[in-house]
Amino acid sequence: MKKLYIFSLIFFQLSADAQSLSSKKMDSLKVIATKNDVSASCNSLLLLSDEYSNTDLNIALRYAKTSLQKALNAKQDTLIALSYNSVANIFQYKSELDSALFFHQKALQYRTKINDTIGIADSYNNLGIAYDSKGLFSESLHNYFRALYYYDKKKDLEKLAMTYTNIGIVYKTQKEYKKAFQYYKKANELYIRIKSEFGITVSSGNMGSILIDFGKYEESIKYSKIAKEGYEKLGYDRYVAYPVSNIAVVYDSLHRFQEANKYYTEAIKLHEKYLNSYEVANICNAYAKCLIKQKKYKESILISNKAKAFSKKVSAFFLEVNANHNLAKANSKLGNFQEAYKYSSLYTTGIDSLFKAEKTKAIFELETKYNTEKKEKLLIQKDAEAKQRNALLIILVVLVVSAIVLGYLFYRQQKLKNRQQQQEFQLKSAIAQIETQNKLQDQRLSISRDLHDNIGAQLTFIISSVDNIKYVFDLENTKLDGKLQSISNFTKTTIVELRDTIWAMNNDEISFEDLKMRIFNFIEKAKTATEEIEFKFNIDENLSQQKFTSIKGMNVYRTIQEAINNSIKYAKASEITIDVKSFGDKICINILDNGIGFDENTIVQGNGLQNIKKRIKDIGGTFMLQSEIGKGTAIALTVPK
Repeated sequence: MKKLYIFSLIFFQLSADAQSLSSKKMDSLKVIATKNDVSASCNSLLLLSDEYSNTDLNIALRYAKTSLQKALNAKQDTLIALSYNSVANIFQYKSELDSALFFHQKALQYRTKINDTIGIADSYNNLGIAYDSKGLFSESLHNYFRALYYYDKKKDLEKLAMTYTNIGIVYKTQKEYKKAFQYYKKANELYIRIKSEFGITVSSGNMGSILIDFGKYEESIKYSKIAKEGYEKLGYDRYVAYPVSNIAVVYDSLHRFQEANKYYTEAIKLHEKYLNSYEVANICNAYAKCLIKQKKYKESILISNKAKAFSKKVSAFFLEVNANHNLAKANSKLGNFQEAYKYSSLYTTGIDSLFKAEKTKAIFELETKYNTEKKEKLLIQKDAEAKQRNALLIILVVLVVSAIVLGYLFYRQQKLKNRQQQQEFQLKSAIAQIETQNKLQDQRLSISRDLHDNIGAQLTFIISSVDNIKYVFDLENTKLDGKLQSISNFTKTTIVELRDTIWAMNNDEISFEDLKMRIFNFIEKAKTATEEIEFKFNIDENLSQQKFTSIKGMNVYRTIQEAINNSIKYAKASEITIDVKSFGDKICINILDNGIGFDENTIVQGNGLQNIKKRIKDIGGTFMLQSEIGKGTAIALTVPK
């Protein structure tokens, strides 16, 4: 709920005369206003404007503008500043915020020109109020903290408290309730200290408001009623609506809707009476939300539309966003889903543009900036002490420079020495690496010879023994004969794979040309075993110079071999195609058959496919399989060059 801001009005200086001017006094001021004495005339006009600001804003604005024109004609800068400030405040009361900002800036220019410190602070405070009413919170806080700086400088406790109150309001809008409460408390303590009846009334209203957010409803009503009675006693009827609004919100929160409706209606009427469009929109939003709780959806829509109209009138975008939210809810409850969707979309779009993290960050930065400016006073005092140490510092600087020069020379010499040692170390490391590689190569050659001479010879002996058994004995047992033939075939396959392994071990690098020949040989053997299958092997000519490490080359070869074997064993294909192409920094290998295919969701992948995946993953490649019953199988491999 929006609270009452405190304006830097002329009644702070002339409150005793302005609060309750009699009819006779008013007539006297009107007479003085027509005199040729510019100072007396303008002061009378401003007093009249201030008095009428409580009853008729249009008349108040007319008197303020008349004062401004007289002051401009007389070129009286002090009176011009006061008049601009009065005009701006009337526009602020009318919620015509762009006009208020314009005239507050004008007042600030003249107050800066005449070096009116308190006047400058007043203008910053009023600019902060206008910006906050427009939802520009960062700009609002920026102006408030500048106002604090000047009020603190002049030790003006009443206006310090005033600005603390307004800062608390902005923090509350940002839902920084603890910070808001701190500033309200500061303001209340200052007002009690200086015994300001008006200030105590305002701070009581704000305390009543913030206590709602902490759920302390009974205390909130107590403070709100103190504020209401205070404004009525002081004759500030235009402000009575604020504590009335707080009481409405409390009863709303307690679900005492009959009492809430009564106070909401009273607050709206009071704000309408004094042409406060911003607060009309704000209270209407709260009332519309309360009506939704009561399931009075049609009444809620009427109040929300009123809120939207008044928020547009004063360019208060975030109030318009809230109205859209209420309209979306009410229409949804009534089953008007098209309307509900429209207003929901408007709400979502609007909320995205409000309350960004950068704004919150900027607010805390502004507070830090204000505190920093206060500390600058202490720094200035210490500056005098620092000058006395300058002579010693000069001597120290000379000593430090000398030490730096000597240190640099030593550092340079040490750096050259370190660089030489590093180069020697790198050379030794390179030599050691070469020796290690040579030893590894010797070990690989030794292992490959052992595999060839021992394992290879033993496998050959097994094949020979099996063949001799079949030759010497006339085997009539077909099952035994099949087993012996299976052992012979398995051993032959093992010898082929052993030779491939030895081939890979004997090479640091495997060219794609070598790999191509190995694949061709394997396909030729496959052709003799399966004459009914036609093989097609296409390789991109750009890959002829491509080289792999022995491990990568062997993995690629084994993967292609395994894929072809699977097609031969299971696919019942009449055509198998191996297509190898180069794409940028990758090699793409596709193995396709036109066989029977299978359902990928139901088949259990065997060791062959699992081995292919692992080999390709180990060399940083990717594997993809696609099959469809009756349309064959495709395996796509991607391998980095």
